[in-house]
Amino acid sequence: MIKRASGNPVLSRRLAVALLITLIAVLILATGAAAVSSYLEASDNQDETLLSVANLLTSNQIDVQYDPALFKDSDYDDGVRVWEVGGNNRHGFNIKPDIKNGFHTIAAKRTLWRVLIVVRDSSDSRLAIVQKLSVSTEIAKKSAINTALPLLLLLLLIPLLVTWIVRHSFKPLNRLTHRIGDDNSLTLDSGSKGDIPVEVVPFVSAIDSLLEKNEAYNQRQRRFIADAAHELRTPITALSLELENLQKAPDPQTQEARQASLTESVQRLQRLLNQLLDLARAQAVDQQATVTVSFDEQLKLQIADLYILAEDKNIELEVNRIESVDVVDVNNQLQHLIRNALSNAIKFTPEGGEIIVDLYREGGSVVFRVLDNGPGVDTTHLENLHEPFYRPDDRATGIGAGLGLAICHEVAGALGGELSFENRSPNGFSFQFTVKS
Repeated sequence: MIKRASGNPVLSRRLAVALLITLIAVLILATGAAAVSSYLEASDNQDETLLSVANLLTSNQIDVQYDPALFKDSDYDDGVRVWEVGGNNRHGFNIKPDIKNGFHTIAAKRTLWRVLIVVRDSSDSRLAIVQKLSVSTEIAKKSAINTALPLLLLLLLIPLLVTWIVRHSFKPLNRLTHRIGDDNSLTLDSGSKGDIPVEVVPFVSAIDSLLEKNEAYNQRQRRFIADAAHELRTPITALSLELENLQKAPDPQTQEARQASLTESVQRLQRLLNQLLDLARAQAVDQQATVTVSFDEQLKLQIADLYILAEDKNIELEVNRIESVDVVDVNNQLQHLIRNALSNAIKFTPEGGEIIVDLYREGGSVVFRVLDNGPGVDTTHLENLHEPFYRPDDRATGIGAGLGLAICHEVAGALGGELSFENRSPNGFSFQFTVKS
């Protein structure tokens, strides 16, 4: 069963909280908007009411006179009052005679009033239609409350709705989690991906791809271990046989010859072990252990060290072009790349052949190239030359383990560069390493 590590974020909880906050914020904004809209609408309605009364008065459909005995002062708290401007109004307040026609908001009797001034057509008298401004405020408040109450009641249901929606939405993902946790396979059955949510498919595909790459890497490691065991078993078996033959030598001359063969086998085994160590170091480099080195100085040191091998085969080792360039080296791996490239060329170049070495800057890159006039490699094998223990049949010499170019490939990757292999015309092989300077 898959468990959540402590401290890891819970996506469903984060989604639920985000939805709750968003919906609550929307409800609050909607309530505020409804209150503002209701207030403005109530204000408009109050003005419409005053206009309607004014129209009735100016068209003589109603009269401004009334019987004071029928009404109390409290009856006018929320009602519409009408009196003549400049007249004696017991229930009114003083309005300046020069006030303009139209709507006004006037402060009087410790409250605000909404006042509409109109002219009565029949007598040219001016009338004031008055109502407390708080009437529209009260109407707006009631309207806002009536609008907000249903929305606020939803706040009680939102947590339950959000929790149910999130859990229901995450059910396919939870099923997928349990299926992966209970499955022993390293990949998901493509036929069972139909119920995976579309949003999760890219993630699942990426995991599948990662698992496939991991499996391919594991297969390469298993093959490497098997090949290494095979390569080590052969010289070790030969050492055992040669040691027995040495012990059974009938005379000193035979013993000396067999001892020389034993020494050669030991050296071959030692060379194989050193190459395996070099490959292991190249594959496990610490990217922090970097230093800037002189590529040309490293190249000169390796040429001087290997020149005797070329001389033994009467090979002309020509340095065609060498420039002073600096590159970043990781764990002193650059020397292994140079040495393996040169020794590989010397190994496969026939006696009396030629090797050309170039080191130069091209654009923003440094190019290191080794050319020989050996037999070359069949084009079908070029892309596999970086594999450990890979030796094309036409280039097998019996003295190498097929690790030289594999070491170069690992070092090139650690240094951030690229390797390329090509055949030369009419014959020969080209090794090229390119890295940003």
